[in-house]
Amino acid sequence: MIGRPLRIDWRAEDDESSLKARYRAEQRASVRVRLHALWLLRTGRTIREVAGVLGVHERSVQYWVAWYRRGGLGEVCAHRLGGTGKPGWLNAEQRAAVVAHAATGAWRTAEDARQWIADQFKVQYKRSGVYELLARLKCKPKVPRPLHVKASLEEQEAWKGGA
Repeated sequence: MIGRPLRIDWRAEDDESSLKARYRAEQRASVRVRLHALWLLRTGRTIREVAGVLGVHERSVQYWVAWYRRGGLGEVCAHRLGGTGKPGWLNAEQRAAVVAHAATGAWRTAEDARQWIADQFKVQYKRSGVYELLARLKCKPKVPRPLHVKASLEEQEAWKGGA
């Protein structure tokens, strides 16, 4: 298939060596593939060759080139996979309240957290949903291990010391 030749107006800072260094340093896999494609294009390969080397569709490479033309590497790196997702059941204020309450150590289990959220905000989570919510909010409903009522800290320390 013959079409018009690929023409990309490369930015001055995006020379071959800097693109290669940027692609090799990238941690996010989806962005790394895009930067790899741009580097290969910069070295003179065609879109079809780049798509074959990277194992992606030619149209994907064309999207990445369009993003580069629109906003440079910043635009290429800014795109996310997966869309925006479903909106959460709790608003920002409610999520902040969950984080604050988790920090007090009031919950021992995710079930305790689920029950508190249901009582406070009238939102019903499943147990797995509470685990996901707490992971997203980076809080842990853990408290220190309970101490038995008959335990003696002095005797434990003496035993550890070898007395």
